[in-house]
Amino acid sequence: MKKIVSLIMFLNLIFCVGVFAEDKVNTDEDILNKKEMEQAEKYIEEMTSFVETFMNSFKNFVYQDEKQETINTDEKKLSGVTLFSKKKDGEVITKEQIRIFQILKPNTALAKAGSFPNEKLMLLVGDDDDLYYDDQKINIPEGKAAKQVGIYQYNTKSGELKTIPAVKIK
Repeated sequence: MKKIVSLIMFLNLIFCVGVFAEDKVNTDEDILNKKEMEQAEKYIEEMTSFVETFMNSFKNFVYQDEKQETINTDEKKLSGVTLFSKKKDGEVITKEQIRIFQILKPNTALAKAGSFPNEKLMLLVGDDDDLYYDDQKINIPEGKAAKQVGIYQYNTKSGELKTIPAVKIK
């Protein structure tokens, strides 16, 4: 929705600049002296530069989703998570059942797989429509695995910085 509103604002801006510049040059061309013509041309150049800058910013805004995957909407984004680019395929962390032990966001939870001493800790990242709950057990479907999509860094209660894999079931 934000992208559509931004596009409408951008098109409106271009239309207004074009109408003003054309109006200024065509209707007043007879009476403008050389100095006024130079000022009008300078104004058009400045507006063109502004529009080009705006277009580049708009292009970056529109294509930012393709550069890096986000966990959820920006309002629900979890700090401490660094995700790989979409092009990178992560390694398989586990194909075993995953047990959730702490929910961080509705579709993001700390989880474990395996049993002691080979227990693996991970951040499970779900899709927007996935909702997790404490003590949930997730069986990974045949042909899929919990694949690493990034890392999650957090401080333990003792103040120690830990880094664990962020995974998605793919």
